[in-house]
Amino acid sequence: MTVKQIKRKIPTLIMLLISVIYLVPIWLILVNSFKSVSEANLLGIGLPENFKLHYENYIIVFQEGGIVRAFFNGVLEAACSSLIIILFSSLAAFIIGRRQNRITNIVYYIFICGLIIPPAFVPTYMSLRLMNLLDTYTGLILIFTAYGLPISIFLYTGFLKTISRQLDESAFLEGCSPIRIFYQIIFPLLTPVTTTIFIFCFVGAWNDVMIPMFFVNGDKWALPLTLYKFKGTYGTRWNLVFADIVITILPLFTLFVFAQRYMIDGLTAGAVKG
Repeated sequence: MTVKQIKRKIPTLIMLLISVIYLVPIWLILVNSFKSVSEANLLGIGLPENFKLHYENYIIVFQEGGIVRAFFNGVLEAACSSLIIILFSSLAAFIIGRRQNRITNIVYYIFICGLIIPPAFVPTYMSLRLMNLLDTYTGLILIFTAYGLPISIFLYTGFLKTISRQLDESAFLEGCSPIRIFYQIIFPLLTPVTTTIFIFCFVGAWNDVMIPMFFVNGDKWALPLTLYKFKGTYGTRWNLVFADIVITILPLFTLFVFAQRYMIDGLTAGAVKG
C-alpha cells in the first residue's frame, strides 16, 4: 500500500472512529436494558450473563412508569405547540418577507433576539400564575410555542425571500386576497421548510425536561421525565432506567427514519435558493 493510498484512507478511518464513539453509548443503553439489576449496576458494555435477556424490564417500566400517559402527554404538548408555531410563524414571516420597511425589520430583529436571550423562568412563572395557566396543558404548550417562534420565523423568512414576488402580483391581479394568496399559493411552496420546522419544534418540546419540571405536575410530564420514577435518593435501578431510555427514544427514532428525507430537502432547498 502506497503513501497516497494510506492518506486517502485516513479520513475514512477517522469517521469510523467517530462513529464508534457515538455508537458505544447507544450500545451500552441497549444491552443494559436487558440485564438484571446487579449486572446493569456495573454499567458494562458486555452481553448479559449466560445470554439471558430480561425482557421483563420493559414490562415493569410500562407498569410502573406510566408510559402510556407520558406518551400521550408528549405527543399532545409537542404536536400542538409545533402546529401553532407553524401557523403563526409562517404568517409572521409572510408579512416580514413581503413588506420590507422599518417596522417589519424591527419586528424581525425582535424575534431574532429570542434566539440569544436565555429563558426567564421567574417572569414566565408569574405570567402563567396571573393567567391561571400553571399546571395546565395550555400553559405548557404556550411556553413551547414562545420558545419555538424565533427560530421558525428566522427559517421561514429566509425561505420566503427566495420565492418570487411575481406569484403574489399575478394572484392579486386575478382577484385573490392576501390571505388567500398565502394559503393557496405561498404556503404549499413552504412544505420543505415547514416539515423541517415541525420536526425541530416537536423534538425540542419532546426532549425538554426543565420546563415541565418547573410549570406542571408529574401527571403532565412526557416520556423523558419518567426516568425519575426509577432513580431514587438511595439507589437506582439502572436496568429499568436504560429500558425507559430505549422506550423514550423509539418514537423520535421512528420520526427521524420517516422524515429524514424531508428534513434534508428543507435545509438544502433553502441553502440552494439562498
